[in-house]
Amino acid sequence: MALNNGKNLAAENRRSQVLQMKMAGATETAIAEQVGVSKTQVHNDIHRRLSEVRRDDKEAVQQEYNLQRSRYERLLLRWWSQATGPDDTQAARATGIVLDILRRLDTIGGLIPEKPLIQLQQQNVMVGGVTFADLLREAMDGAGQIVEAECEVANAGTDLAVEN
Repeated sequence: MALNNGKNLAAENRRSQVLQMKMAGATETAIAEQVGVSKTQVHNDIHRRLSEVRRDDKEAVQQEYNLQRSRYERLLLRWWSQATGPDDTQAARATGIVLDILRRLDTIGGLIPEKPLIQLQQQNVMVGGVTFADLLREAMDGAGQIVEAECEVANAGTDLAVEN
């Protein structure tokens, strides 16, 4: 147990050192070389420490959220008129930008989860040369959409109906 506590303490000290170096402007590669760990470990240490800070300091998180939201909203206002304007070429480009900004607003607002709500496994059930998982993926077509589906398997898997 004491060895485990020693390892945990060493890891916590390393995370603090890594974060201080990053805040001072060092690159992850330079930090990794100086501390003697991989660049991936440095990235993970920074991510973990910042997650702890976010979890513990609700007011700072809210301030950061408000700042990010206002930045995205300003960008949205900048591109909205072009996305809805008469020039089709300009509107197509601006619409892509507007949709990306809206997705980002949904993400920081918590409407789009970091991880998918449903993880589909490849299924061996074949219907007309298509797997059930492929049918569900096609029905869900698009990130963040919620699709309700009902499935019926008749005649031992020969017929499959997906309704949405």
